[in-house]
Amino acid sequence: MADDPRQFFDGCERVLRDPWRSRPGREERIIASSSPDAGQPEAPRGLENLGIDQIAAFVREVRAHPGWAAPGSSFVDTTNHLTAVLRRGRLFAVHTDNVTVDRLQRWLDKAPRPALRRIPPDVLESALLTGESKGLWLRGTHQRRTTKPDTKNISGQRLQDALSPFEDSSFAMGSAKALLDDDPERFVLHGTIGTTPRRSSVWFGPATDFNAFAAAVAELLLLLDKALVSGTATGHGLPHLARPVADLSGVFGAYEIIATTPDELANLPDLGDEVRDAAITLEAATLDVQEKANSPDFVLGVGFGGSISGTLALGPRVGDHGFDLSLGYATEPTDPPTVREIMDALGHQELLTVYYRSGHTFSNGQIWKERIPVAAFRNWMFEDFTGFDITREKPDRTEPQEIHDLAGRPGDTSLFGWVVQHFSDGWLTCDDGAGEAADFFHIAPDDGCLSVNHVKAARSASPRRRVAAAAYEVVVGQAVKNLVYADTDRLRTKLSRAPVARPACWSDGASVDDRTEFLEALEPRNATDPWRVVVVQPHIAEPTYHQLRSGSNGAETDLLRLHLVETLLNSARASGVGIGGELEVIGSS
Repeated sequence: MADDPRQFFDGCERVLRDPWRSRPGREERIIASSSPDAGQPEAPRGLENLGIDQIAAFVREVRAHPGWAAPGSSFVDTTNHLTAVLRRGRLFAVHTDNVTVDRLQRWLDKAPRPALRRIPPDVLESALLTGESKGLWLRGTHQRRTTKPDTKNISGQRLQDALSPFEDSSFAMGSAKALLDDDPERFVLHGTIGTTPRRSSVWFGPATDFNAFAAAVAELLLLLDKALVSGTATGHGLPHLARPVADLSGVFGAYEIIATTPDELANLPDLGDEVRDAAITLEAATLDVQEKANSPDFVLGVGFGGSISGTLALGPRVGDHGFDLSLGYATEPTDPPTVREIMDALGHQELLTVYYRSGHTFSNGQIWKERIPVAAFRNWMFEDFTGFDITREKPDRTEPQEIHDLAGRPGDTSLFGWVVQHFSDGWLTCDDGAGEAADFFHIAPDDGCLSVNHVKAARSASPRRRVAAAAYEVVVGQAVKNLVYADTDRLRTKLSRAPVARPACWSDGASVDDRTEFLEALEPRNATDPWRVVVVQPHIAEPTYHQLRSGSNGAETDLLRLHLVETLLNSARASGVGIGGELEVIGSS
């Protein structure tokens, strides 16, 4: 992105044409290009209507001896790299090889900085990552410990649903790919698209030819320009991931600096040889952190083989879109070449994570602070309990068989009666009694979903009843304890032995004599069939919940209690989701 795009275009092309870093046994030359001396390059035929204002391209031939070949061998690898620069209005897109990408990234950060600026990360995230997430490359912002990984890379379907407020709240997004939302104005750019927002880089699937590639780039630049003009970018919107802090207040006590290893880089997209070489250097380097009192700055002793060859001064400084790590000499080095080599590697700040005793972390160009997550529980279901006594769990009898005999019968206004009425389609059986696996099990007739139902009475029926975390602790604990019965074989064995002689059973709402029909419906289930745990606890009413969540009733104590309840529920849900199920909680409407 540039304020004076025409002036920058020529400068950008010159930077991209610069030779690669010299290496023994490697030769390079530019073997083809668009007219570099003819002023504004002409667009190839067929691109006139794409909105591309300028385009330039060249091909770099690189000849090098393969790494496996003996010195003096006649074997030579020849690679042709295409570099193309396209401009649409104030926005530029550069397609090139990873080595040239690394050089371009460092040029953008080098003083004096060029007129070109990266597109703000939140714009890229809002424009490209609001659809179904397909891949996430995450870096930990938590204090290092053996019980939690430093990085996490995941792929799958709709990863928004796979993120946990407990396991993932201390991870920050480095790169991601998502399914791009459909737009009738886009004809070429569609499907899965990836981005590393901090580096202002984007990748998408291969194009059939150059014209198709240019059309996709034109649509990408138009999409990003609209996002810039709208001014409404809010970031990726992925739930539960860490969010950065805005300033350096309270940041102190640097005690460790960690660099991404070459093995870890193998899983990351869009990185070139210079970054990988830097990771190799830092993996072998000695990095000794010396904190500065009450400051985010620190001194770093550097060297190889356990020795210190010099000291560097580092500290986070406000940058264009977050923070940059300033880097300079603290003292005169005793071994200047060694210190210079490590200093150059440290210049690849995307590799670095700095840990502070204040609980902060510098990573990926941002300052982060780990916080205990307080996330809303996503699966509240508020239902109508009119005609039922929400303070009575089951029929008022002491003998287990009597409870089964009266459950769901006329006059049963307990929550057991409500469950029988609510789950009136499909197959339902009661398991209440000594050693119960749940209060009820239900199999839906349409998708075969197995519901494992745990029931608990509300502590009060008053419309003004307050939130009570204790009302949920026991029933949720029982639900988690009995997750072992998500295994169909184990459940079948359990239900074949009822807690009473005549267990209450229903088929499509009609009472039946025994569990025969239920067990027949259970028989064909397999590991791919859906299942869920349902907690029926109507203590929290829908109006109370929404008032607390919106902050409209000012009851801070009740809000804190709600946080406790939802933390408990999120933790229980994570246990269920981890083995392929879901957790739903039914409150009263």
